[in-house]
Order: sequence, then structure tokens, then C-alpha cells
Amino acid sequence: MADMDPELAFLNAQKEYDPAQDYSAAVDQPDADDDDDEYDPTTAFSTYPPQGVHSPSAHSGSMQESTANTPAAEADGALKPLPAEAASATPSKQPAMRGGFVVESEDEEDVPVANPQQDGSAAQMAAGRSSGTPQRSLSHTPITSLPAPNVPLHSTQDQAHSGISTFVTANDITHNLASIVPNGGTPVPDVAKAVAPDVVNLSARPSTAPITPVPASLPKARLPQDRIGILEDRVTDDPRGDIEAWLSLIEEHRRRHKFDEARAVYDRFFTTFPSAADQWIGYVNMESDLEEFARVERLFERSIMSNPHVALWSTYVNYIRRRNNLTTDQTGNARTIITQVYEFVLENVGIDVGSGRLWQEYIEFVKSGPGVAGGSTWQDMQKMDTMRKIYQRAIAVPTSIVMEIWQEYNRFELTLNKATGRKNLQEKSPYYMTARSANNVLENITKGVIRTTLPKMPPAQGFAGYNEYMEQVSLWKHWIQWEKDDPLVLKDDDKALLNKRIVYIYKQALMALRFWPELWYDAAEWCFQNNLDKEGNEFLTQGIDANPESCLLAFRKAYQVELAGDFEEGDAGVIRKGDAVREPFNKLLEALYELTNKTKKREDHSLARAKEDSAAQQAAEDAARANADTDSDDEEEEAEEAKRRLKERGDALQMQLQAISAGYNAQIILLKKTISYAWIALMRTMRRIQGKGRPDAPAGIAPGFRGIFAEARKKGKLLSDAYVANALIEHHCYQDPAATRIFDRGMKLFPDDEHFALEYIKFLVKQNDATNARAVFETVVNRLTQKPESVARSKPLFVFFHKYEAEFGELAQITKLEKRMNDLFPEDPKLLRFAERFSTPQFDPTSVRPIVSPQTQMMPIMLHPIVPTVEEPLPPPPQVQEPRISPPAVNSPRVVPALMPMTNSPKRPFDEVDTELAQPRKLMRGESPLKGAAGRRLDAARRNMVRASEGPASAVAAPAVQPFAREINFILSIIPGAQYYHETRFNPERMVALLQSVNIHGNNARPPPTQAPITPVAPPPMHWGPPPPATGMGGFYGR
Repeated sequence: MADMDPELAFLNAQKEYDPAQDYSAAVDQPDADDDDDEYDPTTAFSTYPPQGVHSPSAHSGSMQESTANTPAAEADGALKPLPAEAASATPSKQPAMRGGFVVESEDEEDVPVANPQQDGSAAQMAAGRSSGTPQRSLSHTPITSLPAPNVPLHSTQDQAHSGISTFVTANDITHNLASIVPNGGTPVPDVAKAVAPDVVNLSARPSTAPITPVPASLPKARLPQDRIGILEDRVTDDPRGDIEAWLSLIEEHRRRHKFDEARAVYDRFFTTFPSAADQWIGYVNMESDLEEFARVERLFERSIMSNPHVALWSTYVNYIRRRNNLTTDQTGNARTIITQVYEFVLENVGIDVGSGRLWQEYIEFVKSGPGVAGGSTWQDMQKMDTMRKIYQRAIAVPTSIVMEIWQEYNRFELTLNKATGRKNLQEKSPYYMTARSANNVLENITKGVIRTTLPKMPPAQGFAGYNEYMEQVSLWKHWIQWEKDDPLVLKDDDKALLNKRIVYIYKQALMALRFWPELWYDAAEWCFQNNLDKEGNEFLTQGIDANPESCLLAFRKAYQVELAGDFEEGDAGVIRKGDAVREPFNKLLEALYELTNKTKKREDHSLARAKEDSAAQQAAEDAARANADTDSDDEEEEAEEAKRRLKERGDALQMQLQAISAGYNAQIILLKKTISYAWIALMRTMRRIQGKGRPDAPAGIAPGFRGIFAEARKKGKLLSDAYVANALIEHHCYQDPAATRIFDRGMKLFPDDEHFALEYIKFLVKQNDATNARAVFETVVNRLTQKPESVARSKPLFVFFHKYEAEFGELAQITKLEKRMNDLFPEDPKLLRFAERFSTPQFDPTSVRPIVSPQTQMMPIMLHPIVPTVEEPLPPPPQVQEPRISPPAVNSPRVVPALMPMTNSPKRPFDEVDTELAQPRKLMRGESPLKGAAGRRLDAARRNMVRASEGPASAVAAPAVQPFAREINFILSIIPGAQYYHETRFNPERMVALLQSVNIHGNNARPPPTQAPITPVAPPPMHWGPPPPATGMGGFYGR
């Protein structure tokens, strides 16, 4: 790795500080009190360990880049290779050293390295090598920044007891040190990078501020040059989430030509991601380049049947064609093998939307075979029939190039025989049109779908990427539903092909959404509903392998085994059935327990990391203050300021630790609750299969649900829900008094669990044991109310017991209980608490408001204004003076319809009228219309647009509409809108006309005021040309 940029940057940094140099002379120098003197790194460290002591810091200097590549430990006292300038010239096969680190050569040539010599402190630094493998780091990303020198520190306690130095790199220190150190000119960060577990002499001037001890449980960080080790740590820590680390690790091994290591990583990778088709292709290509054809064939056996990926199957076809050369094929076996492979591939992935190129390649392959399409020999006729069958199969599949294949098929048929070709084209045209229209719809459906083969873990709700992930889930479900709707009309003709397409699209979706359990469940459920039990069981098995922590898939698998399992009669069959049903439960519980332990370790590491960062900041501040130029008069102020900052940092650290613990505690509680409910489901299932059983059942005896509960108690991490479920099974199924003993045991294990106490009280109340119920209530409530932060948790208990006392208790007890509730929960309204005495979940009599006066309490809400209730004469409508009527025209084609309102022509002056409302609207002269029918159509369209845009405000003045009576207005106000009617709707125009003509008041009622009717008349005849043809248009533009 000598050619890496971080390595070169590190070597340049060694010019200022070389950890391999001799410090023997510098140790004897006196402490420098002059702040102007240059910084001496020897003043910051205590004495190095003696020669025989093994130092992990010396070991880290030559540490290999992966734990898998770590050589065997050397014997005690063996010397470690030193840099070339400090050793003799005896050549040997040793790793090249530069600046105290291993330098890997890309071509792995033999580099002679001198044997080291023990000389002074330089020999002490090189003495010994740690026998263990290098510690793993918590880093999740490769370190590519400038590496800093690794400084070994030795505390007095370490030397006295173990003699092991503590190795700390700059990667373990927070990157906020630059903002803490005030003097950037002095090399203070070299000192601040190291923090010892105990008190460390950081400078010549002792510091008065204490240093927070670094937790000993935190693993030591890897060297920045150990890229493989860092990537291995990332893969181990997060095998399903850190895909980048997997790919980088594989690429790193391949770049170094370590193909055996790359194969090992590939195998581990495909254990977690068996559907990563792109990586399978990369693996195959690597072996093909190495001409490891036997390995290539084994890879195809492992990959292609479980991955319906067109690119992977195309790689398989290319490999077969490479191994079966048609040029040198004299017997024809190669062509036969390739033909069989094409048929096999198209049978599996030929229905894919992206399989068009495979169909085209197959057609071209058949074209290149012996014979001439359209010839007269049997070979020519056979070739023609084969090509026709392939064409007809290809045009029925909705692919992206189905139109191109159809055009080729069209030319093929018409070239051979036009009459027969047209007949065949006419028969297959419906299949092509269906596939083409389906492909057009499919292009819109799949527009946002990401067809990746590297699945990602679903982000938690509320975190980055959640919305995008759920959008992909929605798009895939929409695509699956489209296939289920049978767009190719296959349900009646070829149901097997329809099922095949749906199963295929489920597999495609699960390649991208491998870690979404609901989709695995949907696929399996659909298969079981369509009598595809084999495919359904495969979906469940593969889903559990991908999501071992999923209760949904484990429960569904156990249900399927219990439902469809065929076992013999008798005790042996019961035991075998119980074992078969337990298998998915065992995998689930094992994964949940492992995840719980892993979460606990992450919490410990996060807490240790936070403490270490705080200690590093404190050390950096102390070092900066010790090397700063200060006067003696300011020392007291600095000491006070240091104490204040130390207290603030301690408070901040405690808050940070509490936040970390709270977050991880929520995750652990959720996992424990999931474990408890998994055990509950197993207990209920085993009760159905094996009955009650025995906790200590010997071999050959069914343990039953009691044996499951005993096993669950031994494994631990149970919450109170498991005890409640077990006790209720004992009570309801067997009426066994053991239920009471289980509740008593649970009260001892969970004395502060309000939910368990509530279930216990409900159980005692059903047993009519009010005395013990009150005793349990008082015990738990008194314990919870002692602490102010847990008072709210006791409220469910108070609510239940208040309801119980209100229904079956005495008034004194009710009053006393309500007084306690008022003191503990003053925010609750007293009215609500009093009403709870008499209410049930179905009815509350205290909130009923009966109808006493319907006239005043049930007045309808008027949607439209109505006439006042007081009988008043309506104001007469404004009288509009009638326009002057001209003599009617005889035999005129421009006679206006009888019901059309009359308007005055804009060419003649209007008659003067007295009322302002009767003034007709004055219109401006429009543009001259086009002549002929085109002009009339254009003018009619223009006028329709103007009327639609202006609305009723631009309508011409018409006679005043007769208002409805009060009763009709009332009816209209209470009738729902038209949007609420779905069966029958009335014609609005005819309904309005009917309401206008209804006589509400009868013969004795005062008739409403009427208006003189307007008699429609025709305009006077015009004599400027022949009349236009009758088009039903009137007005100026109509003429």
C-alpha cells in the first residue's frame, strides 16, 4: 500500500516526528519551564517499558491489514524489524517497514530487511510482539484523511501491573480538538491525541484538572493503513446494512490479486445477499478471466435458478456459447446445446419486460443455422417453422422492443408467401396488439421503479430515506396488482402462464425489497390461495432467511406447518408435529436474542466512546493550558475557569450518556416485548398441539405449553406479558389454581409494572376476590405514587378500580377514592370523574339532552335565505316599459322563436324609459364576421365562449323571475344536495318549472303579482339582399 495517498501523507508527517527514533538521550533532559523553548515530545511521556515487556504499540507498527492474514505470534522476546537505517544488512523475507508501519508492495516482491538490534531505547521500542490478533475498531468508514503519528503512552499503574502500553490514535479523538486548542502554532495536538486510562504526565508543567478515565472495554482502533481490517470490522458490525463495506472489501482483495480471499468474501456476501445478481455476474467474470471454468459452472448452478435476472441469464448464455464453438463444430452438438440453453433461458426469463434482446439473439442464432428460410428441402422447411414459432412466441410478450420484433416477423412472413403470411399475421395480430398495449401501460407503471439487486434495509419511520423506500414499496405493489388484473387476458386461455407471470413479478420485487417482510407474506399468501403450495413454502423459507427477526413470517410458517402438516397418530406424531412447528419459532427467538445482545453491546460501545471523547477533550484542554503563555497573577483565575469548564463538561457528558442510554433502552424494551410475545404465540400453539404438558417432561413425553413456559423463563428477557398469558391459559382452559400462583410470582418479579398489576386485579375481580384485589391495588399504587415521575403510571389502576367501586362498592369508598384521584390528578375535570360512575363504554346517561321543545330545539339550518315568517306584502317588481313593437314580417326566415327574449338592435337608438333597471344593455359593434358557413360557425363558437366566461352577469335583461313561496323555500333548504343522490336524479329545469307552477295557497290565497306578458314578434323586414339560409341563429351576427 505504499502507493496510497494516506500512506504518503503519513510518511511526510514523519519528518517532524519519528516514533522509531532514539529517546534515550532525551529522557535525561531537565524539564523546560521556558514557554518560548521548542516543544519536546519526551517531556510528555513516562519511561518506556523494559526490554522484555511486550507492547501492543510495537505490535501495531507491523500489524497486517486483516485479521485473517495475521501470521502466527512470535516467541517471547523476539525482536520486531526496525527501519533500515537502524538495523544491519542481513537480508531476509520480512515485510517492508517505513516509518514504523508495514509497506505492502503491489507485486509482493521479496524485500530484504535487516535484522534488528537492541540498542538503547530504540531496542526497547521494538521489543516484543503481542501474540493476539489486532483489535477491531468501531469505525464505520475507511479512514482516508491524513493519518497522525501513533503515540504509545504508559501510565504508572500499567507499568506496575501489566507492563502493557495503551495505544491510542487520532481517530479515537473527537475532531473538535482544533477549536479547543488556542495555540495552533505549537504541536500540542501530538500530545492531545493520546489519552491513558489513568493519570498521564502530559507536560513538564503538572495539571491540576483531573482526567476522566478511559473505559478499558473500548477496543483499540485499527491503523488507517489497515483498510481490509477496517472493512472487515464494518462488515462484522452491520452485515445486512453496510453494503458499501462488502463491495469495497471485495474490490480491495481483487485489486491486490488476492483471489482466494475475494472468493471467501464473495461466499459470505451471497449468504446475506443471495439475490444480488450484479455481484454474481462480477464473480462469474472474475473466474472467467482467470479461466476457472469449473468454478464458473458451479457459480451458475448456485445463482441462476434463484435469480430471475435477465443480465445474469444472458451471462450464462454467453458462457455456453463461448464453451461451444460453432466454428469448429463438425458434428452439430454445439448448436444443439446452444439451442437447448436458449429454450431453457427463455422458459425462465422470457416473460421479463427486458427480455426482448434475448428473443432477438435467439432469432439471429436460428437464422445463422443451416438451411435457407423459404427453401424447398426439409432442412429449409424445418428452419422456417422454427423461426415462425419463435416469432409468434416473442410477439406475445410485452417487451420494450415488441414492435421491432413484430416488424421483423411481418417481413419474414411476407417474404416467404404473401397469402400464407397475411393469414398468419392476421391470426397473431390480436396477441401482438395486446402485448403492445400492455407494454405501453407497463412503461407508465414502471416509470419510478428501481429494479436494483442490492436490497437496502428499510429506514425507520421519521428518518432519512423512509418516504423514498415506502414509495418504492407502493410502486412495486402497483405493478404486482397490474399483473394480477390479467392485462394479457390469460385467465381463461392459459391460467398457468398467468400464475407464472405473477410469481415472476413477485420474485422481481423481492430482489429489490428483500428486507420487507410484508411482501414475502403477500407472495406466500397468494400462492397458497392459488394452490401453489410449493412456491408459497419457498417464499416463506426464503423470507425467514432474509428476515430472521420477522414475527410475521415465522408465525405464518408455523401456521402453515400446523395446518397442512401430515403426521402419524399417537404421542410420537404429536411430538414430531410440535418439533416441526417449533422450528420457525426457534429461528425467530434465536435471532431476537442475538439482536438484543448486539444492541446491548452497541450501547456499551457508544457509552465508552462518549466517555473517551470527553476525556480526550479534557486532555487537549489541559495540554493547551499547560503550554500556553500565562502570568503567575492569572493562575488562580485560570484554575477557577478550568474548574467551571470541567463541571460543565461533566454535566454535558452525563446528559449525553443519559440520552444514549434512553435511546438504546427503548430499543431493548421493544425487543424484549417482541421476545415475550413470540413465546406467548409458541405457548398457545403448543397447547393446541400437545396440551398442558409438564415443565420437566422427560424424553418421549410432550412438554406442552407448560414446558414452553419453563424454557422461556430459563432463557430470560421476558416481560410481564408472558406471565399474564400463561396464567390466563391455565385459568380459561384448565381452571387450574396454578394461575393464581403464576400471578403471585409475577408480582414479585414485576412489582412496579402497572399493566401486570391491572391484569392481576381484573383476574381477582373475576374470581370474586375483592379483598385481595384491593390489597394488590393499594400495594402497587402506594409504590408508584411515592415517586412524582411515576404518578401518571398509576392512573389506569385508579380508573379501573374507581369503576369497580362505583358499580359494586360502598359510597364511602367511592368518595375516598375520588378524593385521592383529585389530589393526584388535579387536571382531570370533576364532572367527567363523577359521570364515570354511571356510564358504560356504550352509553353515558349524564350527557343525554332530551328534546323537550321540537319547535325551538329542532329548527333546521337554512342553506338559502327565505321569506320572513311575518306575512308582509311582497314589493312589486320593477315595471319595465315594453319596447315599441313593429309590424310582424310576413314569410320572413328571421322570425324569432316564441320564448326568446327580445333585444333592441345596436344599430337603432333605444327608446327612452323611466326606470333605470329597464334600460337595455348597450352593445358595441363587433368585428365584421367571415362570410359563409365558416364565418357563422366561428361566430357561434366565439359567442358561446363569451357567454360561458361572463356567466349570468352578462345575460341580457329578462323579465323578473317569480319568487317561490315560503313553504317551497323551506323544503328546498332541508333537501340534501345532488351529490348525495346516487340512484335517481330529477331534471333541474323541469323541477324548477314545476315548483313555479305549484299553487300553495289554494284558491283563497292572494295571487302573486303578475307581469304583463311580452309577446314575441319578428323584426321588421330588411331589404339589403337575399336572406341567409335558416341556421337557427338570431341577432346581428346571425344575419
